[in-house]
Amino acid sequence: MKNTEFGSIILAAFICAVAVKVDAVQRFVELPTYTEVNPGEDALLKCRISDKKGVCSWQKDNKPVGIYRGKYEWANEHSALGGDCSLWVRAATLQLDDGQWQCQVTASNYDVQDALSSPPAALAVRVPPQSPRILFNGSHVLPGQNITVPAGSRASVVCEARYGNPPAYIEWYLEKDRLTAWSQTNASEVERPRVWAARSVLEMGATRSAHGKQLSCRAHHPSYPAPYYRDSYTMLDVTFVPVVSILGADASGLSSLEEGSSALSLDCKADGNPKPYVWWTKDGQIIATNGPKLILAPVIRNHSGIYGCQARNSLGTSDSVKIEIDVKYPPRVTWVGPDTVVEANLFSQVTLDCRAEGNPAPSYQWYHSPGSRSINNLLEDGYLISSTPQLQLYNVSYNQHGQYVCVAKNYIGLEERSQQSSPVTLNILGPPVGPDAVSVHGWSGGEARAQAAVCAEPPPRSAAWLWGSLRLNVPSHMGRYRALEAESIDGCYRYTLAISSVSASDARVYVLHVENERGVSSHAVSLTVHDNFSLTETAHVAPLIAAALVIAALLVLLLCLIVRCRRKRGSVEYKTDELNSDVKVLPADAVYTPQSHASGRGSIAGVAPAPGPGMAPPSAMEREGPRYSPGALQVRRAALVLQPPTTV
Repeated sequence: MKNTEFGSIILAAFICAVAVKVDAVQRFVELPTYTEVNPGEDALLKCRISDKKGVCSWQKDNKPVGIYRGKYEWANEHSALGGDCSLWVRAATLQLDDGQWQCQVTASNYDVQDALSSPPAALAVRVPPQSPRILFNGSHVLPGQNITVPAGSRASVVCEARYGNPPAYIEWYLEKDRLTAWSQTNASEVERPRVWAARSVLEMGATRSAHGKQLSCRAHHPSYPAPYYRDSYTMLDVTFVPVVSILGADASGLSSLEEGSSALSLDCKADGNPKPYVWWTKDGQIIATNGPKLILAPVIRNHSGIYGCQARNSLGTSDSVKIEIDVKYPPRVTWVGPDTVVEANLFSQVTLDCRAEGNPAPSYQWYHSPGSRSINNLLEDGYLISSTPQLQLYNVSYNQHGQYVCVAKNYIGLEERSQQSSPVTLNILGPPVGPDAVSVHGWSGGEARAQAAVCAEPPPRSAAWLWGSLRLNVPSHMGRYRALEAESIDGCYRYTLAISSVSASDARVYVLHVENERGVSSHAVSLTVHDNFSLTETAHVAPLIAAALVIAALLVLLLCLIVRCRRKRGSVEYKTDELNSDVKVLPADAVYTPQSHASGRGSIAGVAPAPGPGMAPPSAMEREGPRYSPGALQVRRAALVLQPPTTV
């Protein structure tokens, strides 16, 4: 019973499956797709149908295609049974086989609307396009030609690759950098509809940096020989107004230019297209140069100025780039005066001027050397009196006569440069001037000299010594008196009256009378005569002096001993010795008082006694109670140590 039921179920399922199979609608399992093939090669157009009941057929460009052995063949000869409608296209050619192909299947029955027609799928028979070419402004850019574009503008450049199938894919490169094209369009050729023209448009902004660079168009196509692309090239010719810069003008080199020893070479670099014309200017005026190069060798001071570099082409003129050239040179004194010899009245005002040229501008120093010295030693012997180009001397005196030198200095780099002027001699004109009174000393029996110094210009024409009713002209002598010739020292004159065997009667005032063309002056010299010690007196005094020196030495020695003893008494010495030593050791409880309190009060060994009658009351320090000595404190604070007896 059970077996009968199971068989019934199986039969019913089979009947249902057959019914479903009978009622199934045919449909595409695999549709034709885009296919490329090289000329002469076979191409397989795939098409598979499920539950196929109708008849397979193919169309090309909306026209039916028959089955021809050796040209169009079924991929599966049993396609009517297996549902495979794939088609082999043998030895494909562009004229016969390139186009849009469709796979079609008739309806399974006249009353069933299940006929199938696939979407068109292209079969492309490859044809290599022509080499790409570049067009600009509608004209073909031939090899070796450039594309000229003004800087700042935009240019549209076209690249086309024609007569290819399928269309070529186009890329743009500037040198090695890939550019993004604005668009690419593909259109079939009018005269040959089976092939295509690929066209790419590049919108490019022209910049100065792009000038002279290579622009290339690259067309990719699988039918090209490896590496499957071809290029077309052109050069960018970007025009722009010149821009200039100066080479060789580093700051360190320009700051150290020195006249006669430095050279300068500058180059005006002009970047412009078309090639510009370059010129140099100095202080706004055009100067002649060797093209863009400016060579100054060696530099001189006249080369200093503001130099500019400019360039011009058909598009315009560049801005001027300027540098300053400052040639350094050491100072040179051009004038000093008012003259080489200047005369001025005593107590008047004198002005000396110094002028010098130099770069940097020099500083000035005035040196004064009294008297007449050689020029070489003038700076060594003279002294600095001013650091201004103009020297003002007020209320001049004779000590300001002599030679004056102006020194001009500057620095080139770190090196000092200087030049000194020729000396200016200043002569002070006036009557004799000197001290009104002078004191001198002499010793009885010897020679005394009365001296006085006088300055005068012109030099004195006469001089005489006067005392009492006597007059002694210079130079002359009279008995014990000699008026010596005056000694000339840097415009001043020293007069001397020598008196031999001088005695107390010669102690008096001697007057020096001096005269020159501008006046007269008198100068008093007071002579003091001292008595000499005799040999007998010296013999008596010498022992006294020696004794005094010995006594003084003894007193000094005694004082040192007293000070040393007081220092020893002010300190307490503590000693340890053998057990049977006779030296008395100060008890550990001993107290001490400062010496100032113990002295005069009968203290012994530094122990302070109690104040007796008539003694001063204890001081504040004493009222503080006893103070232990440092040694006593050490003994009191020391730990108790028990030692065995010493065996002798």
